[in-house]
Amino acid sequence: MVSQVTNEELKGIRNKLLKTHTKVRAWMIKDEVKTQYKYDIDESTVRGRFIEMGEPLSGGHVGSGKEAPQEEKIVSTIRAHINDTLKKKNFDIPDELKAYIPHANEFTNYVERDVDRRLAIHYNTGKYPITQGKQGTGKTFSHMFYAYSYSLPFFLFNGHKDFKLRKYFGDKTIKEGTIRFQESMFVKALQNPSVILFDEINNIEETIDYHALLQNRQLYIKDANDGKGKTFHLHPECRMGFAQNPKSTKYIGGKILPSNFLGRCTYISYPEFKKSEIKNAISKRFITLQQIDVDKFTAYYFAVIDMIERSSLPVDISIRQLNSVIDLWMAGLPIKDAIEDGLSSIVDSISQPKAKDSFFRVAQAIWKEMM
Repeated sequence: MVSQVTNEELKGIRNKLLKTHTKVRAWMIKDEVKTQYKYDIDESTVRGRFIEMGEPLSGGHVGSGKEAPQEEKIVSTIRAHINDTLKKKNFDIPDELKAYIPHANEFTNYVERDVDRRLAIHYNTGKYPITQGKQGTGKTFSHMFYAYSYSLPFFLFNGHKDFKLRKYFGDKTIKEGTIRFQESMFVKALQNPSVILFDEINNIEETIDYHALLQNRQLYIKDANDGKGKTFHLHPECRMGFAQNPKSTKYIGGKILPSNFLGRCTYISYPEFKKSEIKNAISKRFITLQQIDVDKFTAYYFAVIDMIERSSLPVDISIRQLNSVIDLWMAGLPIKDAIEDGLSSIVDSISQPKAKDSFFRVAQAIWKEMM
């Protein structure tokens, strides 16, 4: 997992604090990490890391002479066991699906957050999580990161108005003059350990088939088995999740999902990235970039977000656009051209080309050479 502070270092800080404090809180460890390692870590991440380790955050089996509450120790042990057992488990993945396991090079600048650990707990306890939040908050990639972390094949399906779940099980075809039902790769994913994500779920009009699939983990397809019908069962280690952008002034979205669909899911709302997380991500992706430039691009990213909000522009930007700007700049484009080609021309797509001036005015405050 991506982290600037190891588990052993966190435990060392905890143990040190227990020598002088009866009870250790997450904020105390957070402050010590910032002091010792010059690294910002939020309190929920501190708590999540200790849960994953199966270690009590406080209570003192180290140094204080007091035992952690029994139920706290039991819960921590169960949580750690669920996560560690899956990570160590050797899933039986068919060769034809192994190519769908995400590769490590896709996560060179990935910054793991508390929401990633929460998503893992949802999946590992058999839930059907809906991740929701504005564009660029890392919803889709978070599901993919989970698949990578557990070495599971990952399948992404984008919802649209005419999306019909049954069609993804396969279709009729003619073989040697006979009509046959050809099962799809989706069927293979369902019947093996995997992670299946339905993105833009609120664009889908027909959700009735999801009710049976989520409730019973099976679905009957009458055209399958060459017209004889067949019930497809989800593999016990098949995880199924969803993602959506809630309706807003920037994202019109689709229909509101019916309650009998929503009632079968759990929910995680994804926050926007913090400055420390953006800096960390840039540094990991562009390892030759000087710190002064990391700071400039980070400052520009958040200044642009603020400008978009103040100007009520109907667009969202994400770290993807920021990465494009840096890629183009490092490849030799002047900073003004890199910003235009990698980011500001997004307003041309919404027929507001004059808004580009705002992007450049923000940049002039950071890059004096643009004056």
